[in-house]
Amino acid sequence: MPALSKEAILAVVEERHPSTLADLKKCLEDKMIEVNDAELLPLIKQMRSKGEIRLYLPARASSFEEYITSYWDTWWVYLAVVVAVSESFLVFLESQSGPLLFLRIVFGVGLLGFVPGYLTVRIIFPRGKISVLEQLLLSVFLSVLISIAVGVLLGLGPFFLPSYNTLLMSLYVLVASPVAAYRSYRVFAAAH
Repeated sequence: MPALSKEAILAVVEERHPSTLADLKKCLEDKMIEVNDAELLPLIKQMRSKGEIRLYLPARASSFEEYITSYWDTWWVYLAVVVAVSESFLVFLESQSGPLLFLRIVFGVGLLGFVPGYLTVRIIFPRGKISVLEQLLLSVFLSVLISIAVGVLLGLGPFFLPSYNTLLMSLYVLVASPVAAYRSYRVFAAAH
């Protein structure tokens, strides 16, 4: 097995053009080059400071506030909140035609069929130890389950209206987003 060297890294970068440290590491492993984080990181930092290589090195957040404002790592939190708030706004606006209706349908499918379940999966499995397919299937299943539970709760009284359903689902997303982000941060902090 070839040893890790500056020349090997440059050869892999010229051939495969990795954009992140994780991509570079995978490319080196594909070339059967022994990769050790203790040797790789200082070598990459040295090469970056000399301008020989450009890679995205993940930042190490020292607090939850730094982690949550690291948009590259927590884009999913902001997307979930945007979907929930947008759908609530469109439902209360009672948009029934044109492009607003299309957006209402798209955000509605996201809010009722994916986002709450995805956040729940991120809360239960913050390490991401399950495959992408399992994440997708669990997200859809849990979203439908949460939507049904909210509908049943609303049906117990005189509150069974689309606007109340959207409001409660959005409220769930707004509560689950920071919880899922915090669980992910704890895993992120433990790994670094």
